[in-house]
Amino acid sequence: MNSFFVIRDRQSSPFLKFCQNLEIRENLKIIMTDVLKIYRTQGISVLNNPCAVDKTSESLDMNSNIQKDSALILIADDDRFTRMLLRQIMEEEGYQVEEAGNGEECLAAYIQLQPDMVLLDAMMPMMDGFTCCTRLQAISTGDSPNNDRFTAGVPVLMITGLNDQASVDWAFAAGATDFVTKPIHPPVLRRRVRRLLEASWAERALRESEKQYRSVVENVKEVIFQTNAASDWTFLNPAWTTLTGFTVEESLGKNFLNYVYPDDQWVSKELWQTLMNGQNESCRHEMRYLTKAGECRWVEVHAHSTLVTNGAISGLSGTMQDITKRRVAESLEKEKVRLELEIVERRRTEEVIRKTLEKEQELGELKSRVISTISHEFRTPLTTILGSTELLKNYGEKWTEDKKLKHFQRIVDSVEHMTKLLNDVILIDQVKAGQLQVQPTQLNVTAVTHEMIKELQRSFENHLAGQRDTVPTVVFSCQDADISANLDEKLLRQILTNLLSNAIKFSPRGGIIRLDLVVQQGQAIFHIQDEGIGIPPEDQERVFDSFYRASNVGTIQGTGLGLAITKKCVELQGGQVTVESQVGAGTTFTVILPLHAGLTPDL
Repeated sequence: MNSFFVIRDRQSSPFLKFCQNLEIRENLKIIMTDVLKIYRTQGISVLNNPCAVDKTSESLDMNSNIQKDSALILIADDDRFTRMLLRQIMEEEGYQVEEAGNGEECLAAYIQLQPDMVLLDAMMPMMDGFTCCTRLQAISTGDSPNNDRFTAGVPVLMITGLNDQASVDWAFAAGATDFVTKPIHPPVLRRRVRRLLEASWAERALRESEKQYRSVVENVKEVIFQTNAASDWTFLNPAWTTLTGFTVEESLGKNFLNYVYPDDQWVSKELWQTLMNGQNESCRHEMRYLTKAGECRWVEVHAHSTLVTNGAISGLSGTMQDITKRRVAESLEKEKVRLELEIVERRRTEEVIRKTLEKEQELGELKSRVISTISHEFRTPLTTILGSTELLKNYGEKWTEDKKLKHFQRIVDSVEHMTKLLNDVILIDQVKAGQLQVQPTQLNVTAVTHEMIKELQRSFENHLAGQRDTVPTVVFSCQDADISANLDEKLLRQILTNLLSNAIKFSPRGGIIRLDLVVQQGQAIFHIQDEGIGIPPEDQERVFDSFYRASNVGTIQGTGLGLAITKKCVELQGGQVTVESQVGAGTTFTVILPLHAGLTPDL
């Protein structure tokens, strides 16, 4: 039998018994390591010395590492020859030796020297060894100095010439750790002394370990726990009470699931079973525990399976850390993110609604402007049609053919004007609704432009036939007679017609309008320059808005749609249009269209 178990530990605490199991101590080392990791992560020192826990673990195995020459043996015997013999035997073993000639000297030396062991003669004058041993034990267990040799109990080896059972019982009753009988046999004495010293050192180291472990276990904020195979608590430190409000005493022996939040019990039981059946050696999980007040606390559990000597799993041990504040902070952060996303989504929805309302408002304003413009613009041609019709009806038979044709031409011009107005309104509505389709084809831009100028010039000349005013002349110049591009011919005609019509309309009769076409860097560039009334600076930024007309147009007819349509037709083909103007000096519009660029039909 190991000498450790010869010591009769009559005052062992529950925690000391817990540490005496080697496998449990090993698991406790793992638990302490987890606790240290948690604290070091948080920048907190568990003890004054961060390595204290590691040293505590080492001290559990230091019972055989104490050097012999540090051991002090106190020999108490009234026979000088026996003392000399015992000194010789002990010094040969490397021990330090002090002597006392009677019981009183032994007690005084014991208090002063604090020996590691006492060799005590049973039969001495004045105070026999049995009485002296009893008083030595009283010193160890009573008001003794604060020294491990006293608190752990110094072993006393009784030396007696008596060999009867009564004397043996008397020696143990007095507090002797063991005894030898005279005559003394040195080999036996050596073994007995070595065995008792090793046992004493082991107990002293274990008590030191208990003190250090107790300091850690009772002061850490994390709960340290152990369960048995039935999942009942077998060990809990005081942090358990801080966490749950339940005392350690009322919790030990209870199933740990009784304290787990009902919704988390199934998961907790599954994890416990995976550790108990050996599927996992350890686990880490977050779950909720109930307090004595019925509150819910979030904890992070680090659990390890506890092995016994035959390899079977006897239960679990581990730590629990209160993470309620962290979980609450995480929940608040998630709620914050959710609310922020909700606010962003709400703002996005509000923006869509706002744009929709603006679009509806814009369409409503457009309809109002269309109605107002049509009502106004139709009034003049309708009046012309009505007047010419009445005149032809009443005087047609008396008029010459030339005079009749003049009024018929007025009717035709008025109808064409109304038709163009309606076409412009339809076109601008298609653009606003995104329904205007671009159909590019390969065409000769030079030829199309030249043909369109002739048609437009002829139309204006017919309109002014018989009047003294002459139509401004359009001068077309082009660097190449065969400029080819992939463009929508209909939209190109619309662009040039609107710009040239405005130039003719706002230019003095008999003036010159220049249209230059050049190709640069894959782009067709049109410059339309007139010598007309010009556009005031304050109107130039809005000149491309629908139904907007410059402030200096006076009585010159127009709807304010031409330039808006022009800009949309240019942008639909991936181009851009700009204006430069000076009041009284004329205006220049520049249109840039890509010869083969990608189109943007969604504008």
